[in-house]
Amino acid sequence: MATRGLPTWPHTGQDSDTLPDAERLLLDAARAWAAPGPAGPMAEAAIVLAAGGTEGAALMLDPLLRSLPTLYLACPLCSIVTASESAFLLAVSAAQHGSRSLGLGLLHRLAPPLTAYRAMPQLIGLACVLKRGGHLLTPALEQSRIHRGL
Repeated sequence: MATRGLPTWPHTGQDSDTLPDAERLLLDAARAWAAPGPAGPMAEAAIVLAAGGTEGAALMLDPLLRSLPTLYLACPLCSIVTASESAFLLAVSAAQHGSRSLGLGLLHRLAPPLTAYRAMPQLIGLACVLKRGGHLLTPALEQSRIHRGL
């Protein structure tokens, strides 16, 4: 197996301050959801999402994050994006841009197959709420750049 020339995942190891605004808002909301707070996970995420005018996205974010058992969310003050956070951001971006199969494939990195499949409605709902709120994530993985092994 080749060890050179393998692509790196977008956002992994990147400074979270350099993320685009939509990705940063979603990452901050997810990290606030995971951090202990007096208001509870969904309310903590809603407080962060209210800064972007999409506090209703917390209703989709909460069950989605609960269904992803291997999603490791760093603390709100951590400056580096983890690999699982990157997969989460890419899955939401793929769902926003109409590539549900790619979104499902990225969820497989965070959950077993049946759990990932059951999380798809929340993923699509979260993507739609963010898109309607004007927070469009950048398409980091384009369909034309994915190697299909033909």
